[in-house]
Amino acid sequence: MAQVPIVFNEALNLQQLGVPETSIKHGLTTMESDKWIVCVEPTQVTMIDLANGAQVTRRPIQAEAAIMNPVSNILALRSGTTVQMFNLDTKQKLKSHQMTEPIVFWKWTSPANLGMVTATSVYHWSTTGAGAPEKSFDRHQSIGPSTQIINYKVSADGKWCLLGGISAGAGGAVNGNMQLYSIEKKVSQPLQGHAASFATLNLPGRDDPAQVLVFHEKKNGAPPEEQPKLFVMEVGRDPSKGPAFRLAPTSIPVPPDAAADFPVSLVVDQKDQLAFLLTKMGYVYMFDIHTGKTVYRAKITQDTVFVTCSQVATGAVYGITVRKGQVFRIQLNGQALVPYITSTLRDNDLAIKLAGRLGLPGAENLYAAEFERLMSTGNVAEAARLVASSGTALRTPATIQRFQQIPAQPGSPQPVFQYFSTLLETGRLNEQESIELAKPVLQQGRPQLMENWLKDDKLQCSEALGDLIMPHDVGMALSVYLRAECHAKAIQCFVQRGEYDKIVPYSTSVGFKMDYSQMLQQLMFNNPGDLI
Repeated sequence: MAQVPIVFNEALNLQQLGVPETSIKHGLTTMESDKWIVCVEPTQVTMIDLANGAQVTRRPIQAEAAIMNPVSNILALRSGTTVQMFNLDTKQKLKSHQMTEPIVFWKWTSPANLGMVTATSVYHWSTTGAGAPEKSFDRHQSIGPSTQIINYKVSADGKWCLLGGISAGAGGAVNGNMQLYSIEKKVSQPLQGHAASFATLNLPGRDDPAQVLVFHEKKNGAPPEEQPKLFVMEVGRDPSKGPAFRLAPTSIPVPPDAAADFPVSLVVDQKDQLAFLLTKMGYVYMFDIHTGKTVYRAKITQDTVFVTCSQVATGAVYGITVRKGQVFRIQLNGQALVPYITSTLRDNDLAIKLAGRLGLPGAENLYAAEFERLMSTGNVAEAARLVASSGTALRTPATIQRFQQIPAQPGSPQPVFQYFSTLLETGRLNEQESIELAKPVLQQGRPQLMENWLKDDKLQCSEALGDLIMPHDVGMALSVYLRAECHAKAIQCFVQRGEYDKIVPYSTSVGFKMDYSQMLQQLMFNNPGDLI
């Protein structure tokens, strides 16, 4: 049986740290990052420092709600309509403001901005300056005062806002409504669903990253047996750069016993560009954002998860269960992902894409078979793209030879050039690729191409590459030898260029022991006039 593609474990338990179960619920316990958990108790505020072994600090502060900045030790407190910010390091009050109406939900949307939601509007309050909170937009009628707000996100570029909440529906159903708001255009788009988040994708063939909205959709009043859908759509792309990225909606495979279940959170693993959807009944769904496909589903807890956050460095997701206070951690199990997809999902195409994008093992045979299929059908461009996406699995001397052996078609570039061009679009050539590309380019008398690639750090410098370039351009060869730390060859270039004053300082700086007799012999052979 294949290993599952996630790692799940309990990080700590809030009750065991002395937090009463009455405080472990929505609104009273917050976790904005992997640094702090803050719990509001009747007579104090408890702060758990996760970066220092879950050290517990209790302060005699009476507040209705407290929330710690995701990066710095800035604590926001709320009592009635009064909101305040404190710097715990300097023990100073940074700001205080009296709102005109109560705050029903708040969340740090970035280290510099606190988002605050009232019954009618959404406000942003900056940590810098002395300014008061500024109203960003009004709540849409579809997400009115009767809706309980459970989510608020702002895109990385600060131009898009997503407000989400739940309300009672017909027959005991829980409806989800969201409001997507454009700050630039000042317009709202209502969405029906329970959870969403923004993500940034690096897409093949594009220089600019794609800022996408990932969201769960389930129409209000839809029959229980109707599967919800996952949407992935780009927001805010400049039309002059091309069409926006958008996937066709994909069905989310909800198990029969969870027809009444609904999501409470969608957390993006930005590192691996995956999304984790957590539900009220304790299910977790893992999606590949690039394809919209469901990679894994499992029930991880019997309790409701009410708080989640991501760990940016690892891509892991933290969650806290209501009342019991279990703080759990979910993370991609990369070593098991590709075998799981091939053996359980039987989706070789997805396995190849994820293995290539994330640099994971397990797809070597799949790559080889797909490469042979593409080459046998003459699909050189797709075969080149497959190699480029395969990590190191197919980037071998044998692959270069395969492309070199394909005859060029009239009016088309040589297949081997097409291959190298594809590799250059996606990254850097390895040592052998750099050498094999240099040979025909230099033979054709186009050293300026080599110069551009070196400037852009697209070639791996080596002694062999420098030797190839040396007869054509001593200065370019010198650049290669310097990067490859071929000190003797670099000094030869200084001699040939007559730059004798650079030899001793260079040798000293790199700790290279000079052979002066050999250097003089070379000088006599190359430039005897310089010795007179």
